[in-house]
Amino acid sequence: MSFIDKESIFLENECSSKDELFDFLTKNMIELEPSYDAEVIKEGLYDREKDGNTVIADMTAMPHARLESIKNFKIMLVSLKKSIEYNSDENVDLAYSIFAPLDANDEFIDLLTLVALIIQDEELQKTIRNAKIGDEEKISAMIEDVLKPYH
Repeated sequence: MSFIDKESIFLENECSSKDELFDFLTKNMIELEPSYDAEVIKEGLYDREKDGNTVIADMTAMPHARLESIKNFKIMLVSLKKSIEYNSDENVDLAYSIFAPLDANDEFIDLLTLVALIIQDEELQKTIRNAKIGDEEKISAMIEDVLKPYH
C-alpha cells in the first residue's frame, strides 16, 4: 500500500473556495466509507481550522480532522487548477488532507512528519503542481521514492 494511494490523488481540481475544497474532501471520505457522516467530517475540518492555521508552506495547506468516527487513516492530495483564498492573505493550490482516528496520537504525529518531508521536496511539489489528470500513479510513485529512506 502506498503512503498516498493513486485513488486518493486528485489533480487539476476545480474547487474555487476553501468551502468547496472541504466539500470535495468530505465527499471523497464518504465515498470511501459510506458509514461516515458527511456533516461530522466537514465539521471536523472546520473545527481544526479554529485551533490554528493549517497552511503549512507556501501555497500548501494541510486540512485535517481527528474524529472518533474515523477508524482508519486516510490521506488525500488535491492539486487545484487555480489557487484559492484559504485564509485572508493566504492562497493555496495544494492540499494534503489527513483524516485520523481520535485516539491515534503517535501514528498521527508520524503521518504529519512524513507529509512535511514530502512538502519539503521542491522537485516533487513542482511536479505535482504541473501534473495532469492521469499522472496520479506517477505522483504516488514519486512520493514513495521521497519517503523510501524513512520506511
